Amino acid sequence: MSDKNVIEGDSERLADSESKTLAKRQDTTPAEASPQPVVEHSEDVPVNDKRYIRAGILFLLITLGGFSAWAGLAPLSSALISAGEVMVDSYRKSIQHYEGGIVKNIYVRNGDLVSAGDPLIQLDTTQSESEREATRKRLLSTQAELERLRAEQSFSDDLTFGQNLKDEASKDNDIADVLEQQRQLHKASVSAFMQEQKALESRISQINQQVSGLEQQKPILKAQIKSLETEEKAFTTLFEEGLGDGQRARELNRQVLQKKNELARNESEIARLKIQATETDLQQAQRKQDYLKQVGERIKQIQGDYFDLQERLHIAEDRLSRATIRAPERGIVVDLQVHTIGSVAPSGQTLLDLVPEKDKFVVEARVMPQDITDLYNGQLADIRFSAFNQRVTKVIEGEVVHVSADRLVNERDGMPYYLARIRVTDQGYADMNEDMELKPGMPAEVMIRRGERTMFSYLLKPIMDGFARSLKEK
Repeated sequence: MSDKNVIEGDSERLADSESKTLAKRQDTTPAEASPQPVVEHSEDVPVNDKRYIRAGILFLLITLGGFSAWAGLAPLSSALISAGEVMVDSYRKSIQHYEGGIVKNIYVRNGDLVSAGDPLIQLDTTQSESEREATRKRLLSTQAELERLRAEQSFSDDLTFGQNLKDEASKDNDIADVLEQQRQLHKASVSAFMQEQKALESRISQINQQVSGLEQQKPILKAQIKSLETEEKAFTTLFEEGLGDGQRARELNRQVLQKKNELARNESEIARLKIQATETDLQQAQRKQDYLKQVGERIKQIQGDYFDLQERLHIAEDRLSRATIRAPERGIVVDLQVHTIGSVAPSGQTLLDLVPEKDKFVVEARVMPQDITDLYNGQLADIRFSAFNQRVTKVIEGEVVHVSADRLVNERDGMPYYLARIRVTDQGYADMNEDMELKPGMPAEVMIRRGERTMFSYLLKPIMDGFARSLKEK
């Protein structure tokens, strides 16, 4: 059967069905009822939806094209996001004591506002005062001895102490006794040295006198020798001529020899005495030199002790002055660790912290090492203080003022990081609400601006990085 015959048969069956349905409705309708409109059913008309498809495709193309253009051209702000903590710009001041000690007074409590120089804690000074007083007296005693030695070095008979020693002696009997002892030592030392020098000088004088006496005998002996030699010569001539006695000539010869021997002993004694005088003179000079050397060495030793005691006294006075722990600057006392009078303040441990008042605030943020290349000083940042109501809190402008030179390690989790300090700018302070009072320790969220990028750069960067790494694999 052909398609045409099938279609015609279907049309006839449809027409018969509609005729039967209409006749049935007419039979069941009451006679008195008013005539109802007859609804005629026709065949479904084919709809042409190509224009809707074209419109949908065009809409998709426009949407995708617009998105692609926006993703490729529109700049998007890029930022490093990090959690931070509010700090004062100059940090909290940890107050410690180098030596520690016994707590005598506590002048402050947590929350107190103190000014620079105000006393915070007073330590007991009994031991420090005792050490200072002992060192002071030793220093004055050493100074008195040093001045005595210098007087001895100059062979001065008079010992005059400095004015400070005189003033101290007028107030302290111990110092007065020390000065008197030094006077006695000076008198004895100088007296002994001078007596020894005088004895040597007297000995030299005696020797010189002996030499002078012997020198006076020399011309007499020489004259006697000459006279005896002349007489001897005359008797010898007479004897040779047979006119004189030979015995007399020989006697005169013996006398000449005796006088010459006596002259020789005289000259020998003079030489010996001169040598002795020279030795005594050298002994005197050597004794003086030894004395000066001994005094000089003692002065050198005492000077060393004096300088050492000066340093010790300075340390003792410094320790005594630091017994009163004072505030280094104006601030608020926090975390006070000392609460009991009579307790021991540990050496080198924090006794309290001082938060500087009216100091500018900064936010310390930790930046991951892989982001450090995008971080530099002067970089602007947005700061959100999460402790305030987020509905009314503005984002505050900040500026990076410091980046750590090397990476640090978190002691709690061992994670590496770089520390960045972001200071609130003047504009940021101007944008802050009146009720926004920053306090150290507040949490903050920091978004450090690092430029602009397109959406495509965000989407393609992981792909390009992976592609670059894959090309380098073996």
